[in-house]
Amino acid sequence: MKTETNATDVHASPKSVPDGETAAIAEAARRGESRLCELADAIPQIIWICDGQGRLQFFNQQWTNYTGFEIDYARTEEQARAVLHPDDYAATLEAWEQACRNGTPFYVEHRMRSASGQYRWFMARAEPRIDVVTGRIDEWFGTSTDVHDHRMAQDALQESEARYRSLFESIDEGFCVIEVLFDASGTAKDYRFLEVNPIFETQTGLRNAVGRTMREMVPDHEDHWFEMYGGVALTGRPIRVESEARKLHRWYDVYAFRIDHPSARRVAILFTDITARRKAEEEMRQGNRRKDEFLAMLAHELRNPLAPIAAAADLLRLAQPDDVRVRKSSEIISRQVRHMTALINDLLDVSRVTSGLVTLETAVVDVRQIVSGAVEQVRPLIDARRHRLHVEMQGRPLMVSGDGKRLLQVFANLLNNAAKYTPEGGDIRLDAFLEQGQVVVTVADNGVGMDAPMLERAFEMFTQAERTADRAQGGLGIGLALVRSLAELHGGGVSAQSRGLGEGCVFTVRLPASMAQPDHWPPASQAQECMNTSLRLLVVDDNADAAAMLAMFLEAAGHEVMVESESRRALERARLERPDVCLLDVGLPDMDGCALARRLRAQPENAATVLIAITGYGQERDRLLTSAAGFAHHLVKPVDTDALVALLDRLAQAGRAAA
Repeated sequence: MKTETNATDVHASPKSVPDGETAAIAEAARRGESRLCELADAIPQIIWICDGQGRLQFFNQQWTNYTGFEIDYARTEEQARAVLHPDDYAATLEAWEQACRNGTPFYVEHRMRSASGQYRWFMARAEPRIDVVTGRIDEWFGTSTDVHDHRMAQDALQESEARYRSLFESIDEGFCVIEVLFDASGTAKDYRFLEVNPIFETQTGLRNAVGRTMREMVPDHEDHWFEMYGGVALTGRPIRVESEARKLHRWYDVYAFRIDHPSARRVAILFTDITARRKAEEEMRQGNRRKDEFLAMLAHELRNPLAPIAAAADLLRLAQPDDVRVRKSSEIISRQVRHMTALINDLLDVSRVTSGLVTLETAVVDVRQIVSGAVEQVRPLIDARRHRLHVEMQGRPLMVSGDGKRLLQVFANLLNNAAKYTPEGGDIRLDAFLEQGQVVVTVADNGVGMDAPMLERAFEMFTQAERTADRAQGGLGIGLALVRSLAELHGGGVSAQSRGLGEGCVFTVRLPASMAQPDHWPPASQAQECMNTSLRLLVVDDNADAAAMLAMFLEAAGHEVMVESESRRALERARLERPDVCLLDVGLPDMDGCALARRLRAQPENAATVLIAITGYGQERDRLLTSAAGFAHHLVKPVDTDALVALLDRLAQAGRAAA
């Protein structure tokens, strides 16, 4: 070692030194060297010293502790080769030789094998000591520091960053990091783009965004975007929204969350351009509206020819009792009109329910009374097909909160369905009872039944069983869809069970029970007899057949009737004749009925005239339009003549009372 060389030099000095002093100097040197070795052994790094030729001359105890090799300076080069990872040896040797040639510090990171056989990363560094006389390297002082954990963490970080960058570059969603900019009052006024992924430009149409602000690129960008991202930056609460960027002409699905320290005011944004989806949804809504408009128009067009048929049938019904053929024909016509009207109403009801346009007129009602009304309504069909109907209802009231008319539709549809799909002479059973806080109504039959696939879609629109020779009644396949929709509107539901084809069906409706007392339930409507209360009536309709038949019926009911087919002639006739009631077709060609109603209202001679709208349109918005135009009543084609006679009777009675 170098210390031995120094000792030799001391003894060779020509200057005479007393023996006692020499011994003291030697002892001091020995103690100093011992302390240095102890200090070196206390350091956690491996410390090593090489001579100018690169031969290892010193290791501290950490070398043995880590490698398991005892310090043997005769074998240090061999030990070093054994300790270094084979893949790192050549690079380490090259770095060492280059440092020796150039006299520059030595630095390398390599793996060293421990006593247990595990390789760990070390950072080796050495500084040369230059002889001031010769200018050559005299010694190397080096350390080997365990950096394995740091290296692993760094590698993991780099790998994570590589994965992040790969994801960042490859995802088909837009991504950016922004810095939200606030004014002195703390209000978010703008944001600067710090980072964007490649798809950002495609999703936004913005180019070269990094380093620029949104206001710089889109000066009129909506304020709510800045407020939204400002809120995320300040509170740290992430948000998920769908919103429109009008100036970019796009809709976005956005997820934004804060990153880094809160004071950095940085927000990461993951977003998707959903403009196409929103457009498709709007087109779907438009399609639904067009469908509803088509259905309304279909109903209108179907009701127009039904109106004169209905009026003719009612007129025939007033013939002499002994005219059997006339009365029988009248009954057939009336029955077919009612059937067609029911189909149209069901079709429109399904449209209203699925569009959310039905408003329930809720009251506390007794399901027993509603079921009785449904049985009465379907009884003609049940009797015609010679079915046996057994009804079993609990003795005490079965109260629910609901719309009595809509619930009657539910039970009537189920009974009608059972009657249609049960061969003639079949058995139908209806049970109504209270069970676990619910009113339960079951309708069972021994009809055609359903297989499993049919059961799964029994309540879907336009679903029908296969037609059989026994099935004399038709239908549109919407009755059960309407049943389900109405039951769900009441907070309940409906289910279907069948053991298979030919085994019949059981339909079960469950509705939340109510503990309240029943509201008044009006009795079923009955045909009202014509009373001897005459009114002066003006019928205005461009359909000559419909106008003539309605006029004939009203005259048969005892009223004085005038008929006009043109709006302008009707205005003049009404001014001169001053009718008590005007029945106006809303769809007049020369002037629509609402405009005609407003003109009639403006004539002083007709200020007291009652206006009744007759139209094929029966939705709520149609009633609001006619009411706003001045109509007192709104009747849907084909006109229910019993209801019309009753209405005219009430108007006549009111007129007499006022007189």
